[in-house]
This record gives sequence, C-alpha cells and structure tokens, in this order.
Amino acid sequence: MPSFLWFLLFVLASRFALILRDAPLTRRQAVMLAGVQAAALLAVAPSVRMLPLVLLVVTANLAGAWLEHREPGRAGGYRLAVLFLILLGAGFSFAPAQAVAPNPLWPLLADWLGRYFLLPAPLAAGSGSVPVVLTVLIGALLVMHESNLLIRLILQLIRVVPYARDGGGAPTDTELILPPLRPGAPPQRLDLREYNAGRFIGVLERLLVYVFVLQGQYAAIGLILAAKSFARFRELDRREFAEYVLIGTLLSVGGAVLVGEAVKALLP
Repeated sequence: MPSFLWFLLFVLASRFALILRDAPLTRRQAVMLAGVQAAALLAVAPSVRMLPLVLLVVTANLAGAWLEHREPGRAGGYRLAVLFLILLGAGFSFAPAQAVAPNPLWPLLADWLGRYFLLPAPLAAGSGSVPVVLTVLIGALLVMHESNLLIRLILQLIRVVPYARDGGGAPTDTELILPPLRPGAPPQRLDLREYNAGRFIGVLERLLVYVFVLQGQYAAIGLILAAKSFARFRELDRREFAEYVLIGTLLSVGGAVLVGEAVKALLP
C-alpha cells in the first residue's frame, strides 16, 4: 500500500504543475509528464511487472495531449480521463496478488515524514503514521488541482461560466474556448480574468475547507463562505455571475468536504 500511495503522490504532484495551463499540452510537455510519472513508478516499485503500467502511463499521457489539441475546450475532461486510466492500471498492478516488492527506500522516507512532518496532532498520533502523511498530501493535491478540473468540467457542461463581454475578435491559442452550443454557431470565449481569479479563490477555499474537515472544525467552513460572499457582494447583482459563483462555491466546498471525509475514513 505505501508503494501505491507514493506512486499516486508523484502522479498528482506532476499534474499539479499544470494547474495554470488551460491550453492543450504540447508534445514536449506530454512526454516530460509521462517520463516523470514512469520514472517515479520504477523508482517506487522496480519490477518488470510494472512495465505494462509504464506503457499505460506513457500512452495515456500522449493520447490525452493529442485529444486536447483536437478539442481544446474539453482539455480538462481529457486530463481527468488520463488520471482515471492511470489509477485503474495502478489498482491492478499494485494489487496484493501481484506481490510486487517495493523499493525499501520509500518506507524509510515515509516513516521519517510520519515522524517529523508537521501534521495535526490527532492525525500524527498512533502507530499508523507512516501512510498518514502520504494520504493527507494526496488528499490536498486532489482538492487543489483535480477537483478544479472536475468543477470546471461540470460548469462547462451546464454552461454556467463567465463569458467574455466584448465577444469580438478572433480567438487566440491562449484563450479557453468552449465548443459552440449548436452546429454553425461561433465558439464561446470565456472571461479569462474572472476564470483565473475563480481558480485561485477555489484552490485556497478547498484547501482551507479540507484542513478544517481533517481537524473536525466544521463551523469554520461558514467563515470561508461568509468572507467570499462579502468580497463579491456587489458583483452578485448580475444573475449569470451569481449563478456561476453560487454553483461553483457549492461544488468546491462539497468536493473538499467529501475528500476530507474520505481521507479521515482511510486514516488509522
């Protein structure tokens, strides 16, 4: 189990580097991402039995980048699909029946992190502290980046997004463009300034909620919601923007709570 957790941590950490990139991945970036994940896998579990998973990691990342270039507006969905395939393959490869011998270095490092890494007292206590820090870090990466992809995908599917007001000019390669609502209609340009602001606010919001859930401080979540509502009070007069903020906030907080509760359930 610790080997699987280490591999998952490396995969999520490598994907976190893409949090600011909405444009499709270049071939070079996809190769680098696949190389980092494959190298991490072989470092965690150096075994020939991991070669099929290495092939899956490389193929999934390259295929995902190719699909992103074909449909840039659905890049987030393809990145989530790549992660799902990698996790599915890792579930089979690290199953107890495979009897894969882990690299002895990583349990030692996990033990060191469990002893000296700063964790909330209730989580750091007990003899199960070796996988605790890995599980907590994995949960943090999930709420910061992967939840962001999922929330944006949902908002795009239901078309509750901040559209660009001017609507003029040709789309550029750096813009996030949604597919047209119907055949023959123009692509829909998003307000990137508001979209990026929502990204950073959402990341901080989910991370704080996640920490509060781990600490059992559920009442503190209300302070986050109140502060966010106060900061955007005047902007909520616009119905479309109010719907975007409200639905996005509920998805963001709800996702962070679910991940936090799942992590607490997995901890010893």
